[in-house]
Amino acid sequence: MVLPGFEILAIIELVIFAPALLASIFVVYKHGHQKQLGWRFLILISLFRLIGASTMIASVHHPSSGLTITFDVTNSFGLSAVLYTALGLLSRVQSGMESHGLPLRLFRLLGLPGLAGLILSIIASVNIFSDNPSDQSDGITYYRVAMALFLVVFVADVLITIHSFVNISHVQQRDRRLLYAVLAAMIFMALRTCFSLLCAFANNPTWFSSWSLAWKAVLVHGIMGVLMETIIVAIFLWAGFTTVAAPRAASPRGKVAPAVYQEDLENGK
Repeated sequence: MVLPGFEILAIIELVIFAPALLASIFVVYKHGHQKQLGWRFLILISLFRLIGASTMIASVHHPSSGLTITFDVTNSFGLSAVLYTALGLLSRVQSGMESHGLPLRLFRLLGLPGLAGLILSIIASVNIFSDNPSDQSDGITYYRVAMALFLVVFVADVLITIHSFVNISHVQQRDRRLLYAVLAAMIFMALRTCFSLLCAFANNPTWFSSWSLAWKAVLVHGIMGVLMETIIVAIFLWAGFTTVAAPRAASPRGKVAPAVYQEDLENGK
């Protein structure tokens, strides 16, 4: 029996992201699970892909709106996790630049469009696959707004990367590998983001759709979606394996404080 392209793509995802999930867990264990480091988003990328692939296979044999919605939501989650992994790594780079780095408040504010985008993408998926034409129209609108918000985060990643390279003399030596990793992943992040934008605005499901069964759409999804995330995860895992974890210091009350840098410890900061 010849498997449909949709199912073949799902099997490929399971083969790729199952070991990637284990590797991501190791990287998070190595570096710690602090929010500002962003490593835990690596786990989310692999986890969302595995859930999406599983629901994809299930939907081929047992079609249902619930499975389709789950797959569509996890696909949007994967994009946001990619963007916020890069943002988390850039946050560590910038925090090591001390007075030359961007304020931590900026990175916290950039979490808002991503959160809003995730909420809207969930609402969009539920409405798009509704039987009510009015809900479907609203769902498409929500989906487009969500993708636009993710675009804002991607542009922020690009601008912060540029700022980091402009001030690279102030980037700590141990963090430069993270910066190079984000730069190397940027073109693949651009293609991944572009794919989601095309799905939202091109109005051409024959080519640009994450849930269409058409072989053209499956091929484009595989190349611009799954392959791009695979390369991005590989780059970030390489950075995680080869970069020294940021040291941690005891807080004044004797508790473990967030990761700090050796220079700060030596200077008493």
